[in-house]
Amino acid sequence: MTSLAIQLSAIFLLACVFVFGKYLRISPARHPRRWLSVAAGASVAYVFVRALPEMSETQDVFTRVTFHRGLPFPELRVYTAALIGFLFFYGLENMVSRSGVPRRAQREPAARLTYRLQLCGFAAYGGLVGYLMVHQRSLPTLLYLIAMALHFLAVERSFEREYGPIYDRSGRWLLAAAILTGGSAGIFTSMSEELLATLLGLNSGGVIINSMIMELPSEKEGRFWPFCLGAIAYSLLLLLI
Repeated sequence: MTSLAIQLSAIFLLACVFVFGKYLRISPARHPRRWLSVAAGASVAYVFVRALPEMSETQDVFTRVTFHRGLPFPELRVYTAALIGFLFFYGLENMVSRSGVPRRAQREPAARLTYRLQLCGFAAYGGLVGYLMVHQRSLPTLLYLIAMALHFLAVERSFEREYGPIYDRSGRWLLAAAILTGGSAGIFTSMSEELLATLLGLNSGGVIINSMIMELPSEKEGRFWPFCLGAIAYSLLLLLI
C-alpha cells in the first residue's frame, strides 16, 4: 500500500471507533471495566512514552524555526499550547460535572446546550487528531492509530454512558465526521512548521487531560492489573520500535 492509502485507511478506521464503538464491547459481563482498563493503560503509556517526549522535540523545532522572528517566549510556545489544551478540556469536564448535564440533557434546553458545547469541543479535538494522523512523524501510522483508537474508544464509551440516546442519534456521527474532515484536510493541505508544532502541543495537552479524566479507572470501577498490563504491553511495543 502507498503512504496515502495507509493514511486514508487509518483515518477511516479511527472514525469507525465512534460509529461502531458500541458494538466493540468485548468485556465480560462480570468484569465490565477489564478491557476498557487495558485500553486505558495503553493510551496512558502513549502519553508518557511518546506524547511528552514529542512535545520536547517539537518545542526544539519551534524554537529553531522562529529564532529570528522576535516572538515572545518562543522556547515555551509548544508547552504553553499543551497547557491551553489541558485547561480547555478540564474546563469542559468541570462545566459538565457542575451542571449535571448527563441527567438532564434529554429534557432541559440549558443542559442540551452544555452537551452540545462538550460535543463540539471533542469534535474539534477529533479533527485535530485526524489532521495529525497525516502530519505527525514520531510514530508509524499504525502505532499512532492504535493509541488514538484506544483513546477514542474510552471517549466514546464515556459519551454513550453519560448521554445515551441523545448521543447515539447524532453525536457519534458528528465525532466520526470531524475525524474524516480533519484527516482529509491533513492530506490536501499543509502548514508551516511553527503552526504544526503549536497544534501538536494542543493535541498533547488534550491527550494528557482526557486520559486522566476518561481513561484512568475510578476507584470503584477500575481494574488495576489489566490497566498495568495495557500500559506495560504498549510501552514495550513503543520502546521496541
